[in-house]
Amino acid sequence: MAKPLLVFVHGWSVTSTATYGELPARLKSEATRAGGPGLDVAHVHLGQYVSFRDEVTVPDIARAFDHAIAEVLAAVGKGRRFVCITHSTGGPVLREWLDRHVIRAGKADVCPMSHLIMLAPANFGSALAQLGKGRLGAIKAWFDGVEPGVGVLDWLELASPESLALNLRWIHDYPKLKLSRAGQPVFQFVLSGDAIDRKLYDHVNAYTGETGGDGVVRLAAANLNARHVVLEQPELRAGEALPSARKRLRELRLAANDAAETTAFRIIPGTSHSGTDMGIMAGVRDDGRPHPTVDAILRCLKVRNHDDYATLCKQFEAENALHQEPQRRVEIERIPVLPDRVYIHDPHAMLIVRLLDDSGARLPDLNVLLTAGPAGDPNQLPAGFLTDRQGNRRAAGHLTFFLNHAALAGCPEIRDDKGKVLRGERVPRPPYGLRLQPRSEDGWVGHWAAELGAGLESLLDVIRPNQTTIVDIRMRRIVREGVFRLTRSLAARDFRKDLPGGPVP
Repeated sequence: MAKPLLVFVHGWSVTSTATYGELPARLKSEATRAGGPGLDVAHVHLGQYVSFRDEVTVPDIARAFDHAIAEVLAAVGKGRRFVCITHSTGGPVLREWLDRHVIRAGKADVCPMSHLIMLAPANFGSALAQLGKGRLGAIKAWFDGVEPGVGVLDWLELASPESLALNLRWIHDYPKLKLSRAGQPVFQFVLSGDAIDRKLYDHVNAYTGETGGDGVVRLAAANLNARHVVLEQPELRAGEALPSARKRLRELRLAANDAAETTAFRIIPGTSHSGTDMGIMAGVRDDGRPHPTVDAILRCLKVRNHDDYATLCKQFEAENALHQEPQRRVEIERIPVLPDRVYIHDPHAMLIVRLLDDSGARLPDLNVLLTAGPAGDPNQLPAGFLTDRQGNRRAAGHLTFFLNHAALAGCPEIRDDKGKVLRGERVPRPPYGLRLQPRSEDGWVGHWAAELGAGLESLLDVIRPNQTTIVDIRMRRIVREGVFRLTRSLAARDFRKDLPGGPVP
């Protein structure tokens, strides 16, 4: 079989192919070495797509890519396949192409792409995307002064309807396809860093120094090993008294709990999102010296079948666990004159909550509280458990919580290499729950308070370090009988002060 072509796809708001740095040349060099990856290095293609125009969307870019890659494959001969290496937003672009133009087009068995290796992909978006064009254009960690386009920005905002639609199909539909076992298998890999290049840190925006990611994309937002959980209130019963109905509907019951098929995920030590020093892509040199990004890519390229892929997934998982052991999380930055600064990179998890009711309406007027302990008390949550909370601007009722998994699950004390205690033991306070509190429960139409109940003892049962969990909460829309009554009295009467009455089933 002919060697696959090598295709690179860059990230968002890039205006020059210089963004790839020396990585393409390095992989060409590796392919010419004895025992190197079997790649057609005579045909290396560098993608260049427009994302800095407001009218361009992620599906538009995927559609244009489909046209561009078809022309390339037609020119090199029938049956050729390609390996694609993406950076940042390039990952979602290629996944959108795979979903729209291969899977849903009924071409999964003849996919021309064999390996999709995503470097720091914003698969679940980025917390930075909400800042807006003007502020993002000034952040060198990602944009280098280029104004990003709104069309792509909307997709990248955390908990966007577009990203969730793609990721929910990934969770529910893709396991049935068994892509890694197909006649022309497709293997997907996520490689992402967890280091912060302090030279690119934006002191006005703390997101660029947030632990649990690379300064732009969180590990949990890059990782495709995600989960979808559905919680719902019970149905109303005909003729049920108001106190009984309120009490019964207070319990959120587990209706679904589904996990995505395992995807290879590797934390690349010492790498950040961008920059020529620590960048996961731009920091690579064509000098033959060992580099963690190159090493991981070469291991991905050696995968030829499902067994190879499953083995590498397990190896990556073990290496991630070793990398994130408590004593290895410490980063000490030495600054002239000032005392050393200590950063502890705890594993984090992302929780995306979508609030809906049984009519399909989004619910922006509910307060979402996380709780801890047997009494379900928000005041019992451990210190430092919440790193960030963000609501999607276009989708009311879509909330993203960035949680410190070490604070929730517990962590032994951390010492430096001299035995000095840098942080004391973190004691967990399970079980962890959810409470939904409407701002008013006395309306003629509205919703009632509810909290985690049957089927799921604790949120920690469905939250994993470095992963995203989507939780759909389906509330019952309570319509009171007073919204519409019939009377046999023909005498005129004012009914504005009538009581709402009980709930209508």
